Amino acid sequence: MRRSIGEADLVVIATPEYNHSTSGALKNAIDWVSRPRKDNPFEWKPVVIMSASTGMLGGIRAQEHLRQILASLGALVITYPEVVVGSADSKFDGEGRLRDPAALRFMDQLLGNGLRLARALRVGLEVADARIYGK
Repeated sequence: MRRSIGEADLVVIATPEYNHSTSGALKNAIDWVSRPRKDNPFEWKPVVIMSASTGMLGGIRAQEHLRQILASLGALVITYPEVVVGSADSKFDGEGRLRDPAALRFMDQLLGNGLRLARALRVGLEVADARIYGK
């Protein structure tokens, strides 16, 4: 998992909300992957967050906690637009596909913003490395 995150241009985390926060399993996975600190793959990594909940707020509180966790690891969390799917039990079909046009539009925008940042970082780092190291 650490290697996959390290090699990725963009990390996408979709989470439900449990008791006004992210799940313990997700928090534990992030903790394990980010240790030891020198091997933390989240540092300078673009990350987008999405959430869904059967409640009306769609997991927004889980996202807040997740942003705080990822920021402490040096991740670059793209915060706009927020993708929250409230009343999720009525917005997915029987095969698990999201059927909410607004949420799908926001997902496209969020993923586009994440990929734009990932591309900018890649190009910027290549330019910086060429200037600094003559590569």
